[in-house]
Amino acid sequence: MPMYRYVCESCGSEEVHLHGVNDSPVIECGKCGARMNRTIGRVGIVFKGSGYYITDNKKSTSETKSE
Repeated sequence: MPMYRYVCESCGSEEVHLHGVNDSPVIECGKCGARMNRTIGRVGIVFKGSGYYITDNKKSTSETKSE
């Protein structure tokens, strides 16, 4: 079962709920009791394979040295 992220319409609080793909439950906010809407979650991607450079996902390690 996938996890879905819900955001409250009135107070903006966020919750994560676990339910089936074909289910469409009505989720109420735990703080204010208003209706919550399902939103797209944040997903990180990593490009791997022969078609990408090794530096595409590296963190920047540039440091400025003062003289």
